[in-house]
Amino acid sequence: MSQNYTSFYIALRYLKGRKSGFLSFISALAFISTSLGVAVLIIVSSVMNGFEQELKDRVLNVIPHASIYGLNPIDDWESVEVNLKDDPNIKGISPYIETEALIKSKSAVAGVLVNGVIASKDKSVSVIHEFMQTGNFEKIQTSNNIVLGRLLARKLNVDVGDKISLMLPDTSSSFAGYFPKSKVFNISGIFNIGSKDIDETLAYISLENASILTGLKNQVHGFRLKFDDLFEAPYLVWQSLIYAEKNSNVLLNAEDWSYTYGPLFEAIMMEKSLVFLLLTLIIVVAAFNIVSMLMTMINEKRGAIAILQTMGMSSNEIFKIFLYLGTLIACIGTFLGLIFGLIITFLIGSSIFEAQLTSLMEYFGTYFISYFPYDIRLDTVLVIMLVSLLITILSVIFPARTASKLHPIEILRNE
Repeated sequence: MSQNYTSFYIALRYLKGRKSGFLSFISALAFISTSLGVAVLIIVSSVMNGFEQELKDRVLNVIPHASIYGLNPIDDWESVEVNLKDDPNIKGISPYIETEALIKSKSAVAGVLVNGVIASKDKSVSVIHEFMQTGNFEKIQTSNNIVLGRLLARKLNVDVGDKISLMLPDTSSSFAGYFPKSKVFNISGIFNIGSKDIDETLAYISLENASILTGLKNQVHGFRLKFDDLFEAPYLVWQSLIYAEKNSNVLLNAEDWSYTYGPLFEAIMMEKSLVFLLLTLIIVVAAFNIVSMLMTMINEKRGAIAILQTMGMSSNEIFKIFLYLGTLIACIGTFLGLIFGLIITFLIGSSIFEAQLTSLMEYFGTYFISYFPYDIRLDTVLVIMLVSLLITILSVIFPARTASKLHPIEILRNE
C-alpha cells in the first residue's frame, strides 16, 4: 500500500469510532455544525434571492422604469411622443393621465390612484397584463371598463362584472360651489401583483375616460418609459428628457423608479450581503468544532501516533492523516448541508407551506410579498460550498501540523 493510501486509510479508520462502529459523538458534532451552516446559508440566500427577483419581475416591471411629465398638462403630446421615439434607448412609451379619486361600490368606499392609459401602449412599459387574476386588461379600451387590484376589489367586495363609481372633484366652480364628478364603470379585470402598494391602491381605465373625468380633453400628464436595462434608467431618463423637449416649448421633468422603490431595493441588497456575512460565522464556528475535535483526537491517539512514527511513518504522513480526516469531515458535512438546504428550500416554496404562510400573513396584516419566494442560483450555491470548504479545510492545517511535530520518544516515555 502506497504512503498516500496508508494515510488516507488511517484517516478513514479515525473517522469511525472504534467502540460504536459509527461516527463518534465529537465527529458527529463537527459534521452537524458544518452541515447546519451550509444548509442555513443556502436557505436564507435562496429566499433573499427570491425576494430580489420578485421585486424585479413583479413590482419593478409593473411600475414604469421612468416617467417624463409636464409641469402642466401637455397639450400637443403626440409630437412629444414622436420626439421620444427618436431616442434609441427607449423600448416602450405610454402616455398617461394619473389622478386620485374615490371609488365606491355598493358596500364600501376607498381611495384609489387611477391611471388612464392606452392598453396597447401600456403593455410596452408594464407587465401588469401578465398578472391578471381574472378578466382582460385590454378591455379597458372598450366602453366604461376598469381594472382593479385584488386587495382593492376585496376591500370593495366586488368581482368581475360588478359596477363601481369613480368620484373626482370638479375644478370648475359654479354659482353653487364645487361638485364632484362621478362616472360608473364596469369591472373588466382584477390583477394580482403580490404587493400591497399596488394591489390595494391602483386602478386602470382608458386614457379617453380619464381625460373626460379630469377635464383634460386632449391633454396628458406625461409619458411612462421602458429601457432595456432597469438599472440604467436613472441615467438614461435625462437623455430622454432632452429628446422630449426637442423643438418644443413644453416644460418637462423626469423621474425614475429609484425615487419610489429604490430604497426598498437597496435595503434588500444590503440585507442580503449582511445576512450572508453573518451566517458565514456559523461555518467559522463549525471550523472551530473541527479543530477542537482533531486536537482532542490527537491527544487521545498520542500513543498510536508514536507507534506509527517508530514504525517508519514520516512527519509528513502523520500530517496527511489529520489533513485527510479534517477534509473528509468538511466535504461530507458540506455535501449533507447542500442536500438538506435544497430540500428545505423546496419545502418552503411548496404550495402547502405557501398557503399556510399566506393565511398567517393575512391574519397579521398584508406585507410587501405575502409568501416566501426562492431563487436557487448555481453561482451562489457554488460560492457557499467553496467558502465552507475553504474555511474548514484551512482550519485543519493547525491540528495536523501539531500532530506531525509530536516526538515519539517523549510520548512513549510518558505512557
